[in-house]
Amino acid sequence: MPEQNSNTLDEIMVEVYRAIYSALESRLHLIGSVIDAESRKEILAQQIYDKGDFYGNTGYLVETSPSTMILRVGSNVKHEPFVLGGKVPSWTPIAPLIAWVERKHLSWTDKETGKALTVAEIAYLIRGKIKREGIAARNVFASV
Repeated sequence: MPEQNSNTLDEIMVEVYRAIYSALESRLHLIGSVIDAESRKEILAQQIYDKGDFYGNTGYLVETSPSTMILRVGSNVKHEPFVLGGKVPSWTPIAPLIAWVERKHLSWTDKETGKALTVAEIAYLIRGKIKREGIAARNVFASV
């Protein structure tokens, strides 16, 4: 008879652990959804928007295994490290800057001559500023 009580107790404990595990997973989803919503507001407030891919690919993921639960929050675009962590002063490839200037329809005028600058000239000016000053970090996930 004591063996039967032991089995029943073990079954009860397994159910208790499953309930705890399920509750924790549910809470992680809730936390993830709150961080996702708040970070999206912050992305818009800081005007981190070019093509919309950073904003559009922002989200959270809950990964579970029998021994761990992991909540990952972020954006799965290749330029995420530069948006979140900024960029130290260094040379930047010119092609993405030219494409960015074209997408933004930027137009600048030379103050001395009054001549409109070409897309490439604007991109090279921006590249020079990044080389001198870098790009400031904007870690929206750390601030929410």
